[in-house]
Amino acid sequence: MPEDQSSLLLLQCSLGRVYDVVCRAPRSGYGTRMLNEVIQIGLPRRGVFLLEPRGQTTVSDTTTVLMLGPDDEYRVAHPTGDGDEGTVLALPPDLVEDTIGRIEGRIGTLRPRDHLVVWIVSRALREPAQDQLEAEEATLQLLSVLSRAFADTENADRRLGPGQRLRVERARALLAGAPTDRWNLGALGRALHCSPFHLARQFRAATGETISRYVLRLRLGVALERLARGERDIGALAVETGFSHHSHFSARFRSVFGITPTVAREILTRRRFDAARAVLAGLESSARS
Repeated sequence: MPEDQSSLLLLQCSLGRVYDVVCRAPRSGYGTRMLNEVIQIGLPRRGVFLLEPRGQTTVSDTTTVLMLGPDDEYRVAHPTGDGDEGTVLALPPDLVEDTIGRIEGRIGTLRPRDHLVVWIVSRALREPAQDQLEAEEATLQLLSVLSRAFADTENADRRLGPGQRLRVERARALLAGAPTDRWNLGALGRALHCSPFHLARQFRAATGETISRYVLRLRLGVALERLARGERDIGALAVETGFSHHSHFSARFRSVFGITPTVAREILTRRRFDAARAVLAGLESSARS
């Protein structure tokens, strides 16, 4: 493990292992190439980093889930000096095949409420008095979320060329590196040497969402991290995460997650697995309606 990275084992059982990983690397380009030895699934909870498996740049941020297969080679770069944190699952091949499908380097897109489930389960797994059976069931819940995330990404538009996809990844890296900044299409286009029209069209084709929606999800991801740490000043949180005022932030938060910021804070700080089950039940109900 790199010197600027620390890892805490949250769960070890027949299903595999779950870790809380914190990286404090400074801003830097790609480092030396590394070899992955076991199946790992990474779920970033804060920050952003770049991964280059098989020579292809991939942005890993709070909207994504990443799988590395055995013997996958990769390099990592850090576009900011803020570090990153995430939950990492090390799983046996048969479990991955049963729940997610093929084993290979893949990247998926998390829905906002999926990201909330990741936070809830990760926080609950840190409780020293956790029930082993509940912890294992919660890990399986995470895998059900990831199965959908990878499946959704595979339906993305494949018509963009390599250069266009690289431009979109660079746009994602810029936005994820400073999600609370006041972005506009003109400035983003100039930074990427691309017309705003083409950038907006290519971004939506590659990701399935608009740039503004992507920035909203990044900002709400920052808010979730602050709420998980017990933030009580919702008004200050709203302004500091790029929203115009308290009511605007609360309305957008509730429309995306289905609960208010105050309720989210209570759920995240209680560290209970049953909250994850409730959120997933709400997702399944929405999907059927």
